[in-house]
Amino acid sequence: MLIALGGCLVDSSKKETTADTTHLAPVVTVTPVNRGTQGMAERVMWTFSPDRKSVLVIADPGGVENEPVPNGFFFADESRGFQTQMDSVWDVVPSPDWKWIGFGRAYSVVGGAGTGADLLTDVSRRTSIDTATLRAGSFASSGMSMSRAVAQAGVIHIPENPRASAASDSAAPRLFPVARGWRVRWTADGSTLALGNSPSRAVDNEPSQTWSALDPVTGALHGTLPANSKLAEVKFTQGPTLDRSLPVDMSKSPPIPIQHGNQTFNVQSERGVITLVETTPGSATKAAPRVVGAGMALAATAGGRYIIALAPRARPDPNEPAVEPVVYTVTW
Repeated sequence: MLIALGGCLVDSSKKETTADTTHLAPVVTVTPVNRGTQGMAERVMWTFSPDRKSVLVIADPGGVENEPVPNGFFFADESRGFQTQMDSVWDVVPSPDWKWIGFGRAYSVVGGAGTGADLLTDVSRRTSIDTATLRAGSFASSGMSMSRAVAQAGVIHIPENPRASAASDSAAPRLFPVARGWRVRWTADGSTLALGNSPSRAVDNEPSQTWSALDPVTGALHGTLPANSKLAEVKFTQGPTLDRSLPVDMSKSPPIPIQHGNQTFNVQSERGVITLVETTPGSATKAAPRVVGAGMALAATAGGRYIIALAPRARPDPNEPAVEPVVYTVTW
């Protein structure tokens, strides 16, 4: 299980993938939402900040009989020019002010054969949590084997200015020596990260029933939330569920309006190609459509810098869906 992070700044000299573009067109790069473990099926969901300039995209795979499989996520803020991607999390949610990301990091501590003392020792070393606490905080991650897993609480603080000195350090994921976080939520005032108890069943969408409180600044942990605490509700848009046995129609999707400066565009998807088509009212000369990349667009931030899409899988595998959720970064 690896954590993969994008840089705070988009560096065009170190792109992962550069899509074909026309002359004077924006530079486009693509980032898979989930580079980690794949499941039998995968849900795609996303949520925007109120101004639609920040976005959190989640790829949520599930195993056989909907067993828990860690998620991958992509977060980006076009106002700050910040983006990051991470794999192997049980849950992730933005704070109400969109200045923090809270997540529960996923670790396996017992393999399917029922032996795993070596995994406990390794996870203890990586998390700074003693093996007794890890064992006590572990939960069944399969209904058909002896597999067990744990969650570790973590946060990312979104820098106001990613170009400022030491911004990369301050935005790096901070993990706490706390074996909790199967589900994570923020309190309504954004001051506390609520950590949900472990699942009672080995089911991917099993909710938490009780919550503890973590101060994201000091790392102080309290066993329960204050009685007057209210958890913030985050509404996610449920996108498609990808299944290797079900084909996905990539021929066309509704246009997505965006605005870049004084210009307006539609993000269009036709015949498996995503383009930017100018729609600026009253413009005498409109640029030719600009190619973003292959696939089908699902949503986009207000300025079109980040486009959520389904795209052909970079490394096709017959045991996985033929397409995967990605985010195209459009650098104007």
